[in-house]
Amino acid sequence: MSAQLEIDEKRHEALRRMARQRRIPLKRLVEKAVDEFMQRSDDEELLESSARVARRSGLREEHAADIVKKWRARSRRAA
Repeated sequence: MSAQLEIDEKRHEALRRMARQRRIPLKRLVEKAVDEFMQRSDDEELLESSARVARRSGLREEHAADIVKKWRARSRRAA
């Protein structure tokens, strides 16, 4: 499935420059940026959820964040 996306000229030019600097096609740069944004959003949701559980369980938030980081690292290694 394909979809059109309109962005202003200033952002489009900045993306074109960045793609040239990295020597990758503009389309691939945008796909990578969107993928990274979605992953970061998922990570933030997971972290917030973990923080809520930690607060209810009496764990410190820092401890919950460490647990999430370790879990993500294991998930990446498994993939």
